[in-house]
Amino acid sequence: MESLHRFSAHVGTIRGTMSSQLARIRHASRRTLTAVMASAALAAGLLAPALAAGPASASVSAPGDFTGFGFDACTAPTQAQMDAWRVSSPFAAVGVYISGSSRACAQPELTRTWVTTQARRGWRLMPLHVGMQAPCYAGNKQKMSADPATARAQGIAAANESVTAARALGIGKKRVLYLDIEWYPVSNAACDNAVLRFVDGWTARLKQHGYKSGLYSSASAAISSMNALRAAGVRGYHYPHHLWIGWYNRKPNVKAEPYLDDAYWADGKRIHQYVGNTLARYNGVTINIDRNFLDVGKGSNATKPKAQCRTHKISTYRTVKRGQRRPDLAPTVKCLLKQRGYFKGSTKSKVHNAKAQRAVKRFQKAKGIKQSGIVTRRTWVALLSDGSQPVLKRGSTGKQVYRLQRSLTAALGRSVPRTGLFDTRTEKAVLAYRAKVKLPGWRTAEPRVWASLQAGRR
Repeated sequence: MESLHRFSAHVGTIRGTMSSQLARIRHASRRTLTAVMASAALAAGLLAPALAAGPASASVSAPGDFTGFGFDACTAPTQAQMDAWRVSSPFAAVGVYISGSSRACAQPELTRTWVTTQARRGWRLMPLHVGMQAPCYAGNKQKMSADPATARAQGIAAANESVTAARALGIGKKRVLYLDIEWYPVSNAACDNAVLRFVDGWTARLKQHGYKSGLYSSASAAISSMNALRAAGVRGYHYPHHLWIGWYNRKPNVKAEPYLDDAYWADGKRIHQYVGNTLARYNGVTINIDRNFLDVGKGSNATKPKAQCRTHKISTYRTVKRGQRRPDLAPTVKCLLKQRGYFKGSTKSKVHNAKAQRAVKRFQKAKGIKQSGIVTRRTWVALLSDGSQPVLKRGSTGKQVYRLQRSLTAALGRSVPRTGLFDTRTEKAVLAYRAKVKLPGWRTAEPRVWASLQAGRR
């Protein structure tokens, strides 16, 4: 690999041609409550230690395929806090400090059980290692060596420490582990060079262990250095797989120009920390957090509906009475009833016949709806929503989202796009429905929303 001493000189030249915003480097972000706690000597030494061989859970998404909101906090929240936020907040991902000598808070909640419980309840994780900082870092934390070779060895040791912690918590291979490098003056070429070498060692070692490398830093610090290396076409460097960009511009997206070109680390390789050190309150629970927007992995995408009884073609759910010929709706009624176990036989008839009417009555009785056999709007809402009651929010995908969207189409009396992706349009529909049935103004579809839909409330 070429010497990074030469790279640093090249990086400096490139920065000189960039926007004047880069010349006015400031502390774009500092992580929440990251004061104090510099620890003793380099724990792991320069040689890779043997790592604990305990099995890791394959079900933990860290962070997986997702486009949506996440938060990170200095200390892992309690289970009660996580459960309260799960149903009420827009967040589906949580950042946790799993290792590092510079962790500013104790982690009494952070155990293997905590991790697996969050994964089972649908949370995605963003595991962070916060250890040695840049040689020119101004804060009171342990600093890496200014010697490039030593800094790289220290990055390797940090990776070993992070992997050991990840495995102990049940976070398995192929997941992303994020290195936290706080703001430092990149104009200090020797200091910047040491950081680049540290990140190189971190990334190379994680790859050897079967993990992916992530880098958190201020947009105007290590993120801009990564951008400059890419712009210079530097080869032989172990670039991080993901970048987590600290830039408090209050914009929930993953754009970071002029610090990071749109062409670099695109297509599912970015997290943007867009608000820092803020008190957020959901469901009566307040936590000091940083807000993040994620676009990771394959992202959250619309899905093609399967076995949905043609509901993807229906935008208006009208009343269906016995004997009526309704080519657009009668087969759908039978199909939905058959899926729920209330109807047997062919669903192709375009007439709402006596057999279908009897099935509707059985369904209405089970749901506490007047047993008329007529498919009223209330019956439509209950029938379309019948099933489990998952928590859904921005970035959720799949058949449960599709079921929610078709139910809201009937309940609100207007078409809600049936895409299988919980996007801003679905969020607006959820808010409208919650207001209509007098539920708290959360942006989520949680059991109370489902219970209202399944009772036919509209």
